[in-house]
Amino acid sequence: MGDFRIQSTNRIHFVLLCTIFKAVISTGLGKCPIYPQFPNYDIRRMTGTWYEVERSFHLMEIAASCTELDVMLNERGFLLITVNTVNRWSGNRSTSNGLGIPSHNGSSSFRYKLNNRMPYIIGRMLPGAGHYNVLFTDYDRFALVWSCTNFSVAHSDRMWVLGRQRDIEAGLRAQIYAIIQELRLDPDRLILSKNNNCTEFEDQTTEIN
Repeated sequence: MGDFRIQSTNRIHFVLLCTIFKAVISTGLGKCPIYPQFPNYDIRRMTGTWYEVERSFHLMEIAASCTELDVMLNERGFLLITVNTVNRWSGNRSTSNGLGIPSHNGSSSFRYKLNNRMPYIIGRMLPGAGHYNVLFTDYDRFALVWSCTNFSVAHSDRMWVLGRQRDIEAGLRAQIYAIIQELRLDPDRLILSKNNNCTEFEDQTTEIN
């Protein structure tokens, strides 16, 4: 009951804060909505394994399945993020490593850069690089992650529902959709991630570790 009360309180506080900040309905027109930081955000509780459960459509990810994120925290307070995927057509595994740099201490937004030797001005344009926001999470079951890029007169945004398991039960999913709507985002944009036949991939990962 204690965790439920804390989650409900965080949700109320966050929605109230969102009414103070400038936001636009996610039509793609105008600048990116501006959201406040998630209240009492604890970056340490974001570590561990997350699975992509749902996401907005993105052409670069059309072949990706069994997407898994392993998150650690280094001594500087940066997130070390390893993303594992399986190509659902070829069955080939793919792994990328990156660094999530919080905007400031206690921030629920971070800049993600891939681990490579390219200059930042080039590296920031690589697939996956950019600014991300943890809009809402209960740490133990789900996290709602959002990213947005401004253009001259419009913006392009993406969102993900991450889970500690590869699927989320219907009741919790309904709560997540309600939160998304309160943030003036559209849950109808979400598509189910491809998480079929991932057991073999998980077993291979365990053997490698």
